[in-house]
Amino acid sequence: MESQYQKWVNLAYAAVCALFAYVILAGGTRLAAAYDLETKVRNIDLIIRVGSIGLAAVLFFALFKNRQANGFMNEVVDELAKVTWPTQKETTSATVIVIIMVLISGVVLGLLDYVWTRLVQLVI
Repeated sequence: MESQYQKWVNLAYAAVCALFAYVILAGGTRLAAAYDLETKVRNIDLIIRVGSIGLAAVLFFALFKNRQANGFMNEVVDELAKVTWPTQKETTSATVIVIIMVLISGVVLGLLDYVWTRLVQLVI
């Protein structure tokens, strides 16, 4: 099922597989350190690296060949293409408003905390 968005779907698959390879690499490295496999197995680092890349490649090709996954991902990309994204000016103004409101909320909560602390100190 080839569509006009297939390159973006494949790019998403590659990104997921790269993340998967990193997680396998990090987990394998921690397991090797926890069980002291560096001293027991020669080239354990190489084995872990090649294994994580191999597993990621298997995952990529499994996703690439799966018709259901490709159909779903193509529909997702098609829907994302229909989204009306905000302009840079709208994004900047919304960000400024959020920062101002966070600062105002911080000042108000800080003042309330100060007042309640003083009241509790008077009672105690």
